[in-house]
Amino acid sequence: MAMIDKLAVAGVGLLTSMAAQKVVQTAWSALTGEKPPNPNDPTVPASTAFTWAIASGTGLLVAQVFSNRYAARKLAKPIKKPVKITF
Repeated sequence: MAMIDKLAVAGVGLLTSMAAQKVVQTAWSALTGEKPPNPNDPTVPASTAFTWAIASGTGLLVAQVFSNRYAARKLAKPIKKPVKITF
């Protein structure tokens, strides 16, 4: 894979992660009526911190899978064979 392709994949991944984080934060605010908690804050209840960590991690993982699959499809089209993306 060419360096420009690797940079493109990294850029798409970065933008996707940023957008996913914003979506998860907005969803949290809409569902709970509160801003997302800081899980490292000792005054935040453990159940809230863990719930936020799970929700945030899941949102980012789903976004990463979609991003990787999209990039693999786009890179495979010009060369007509599957592309394995690894970092």
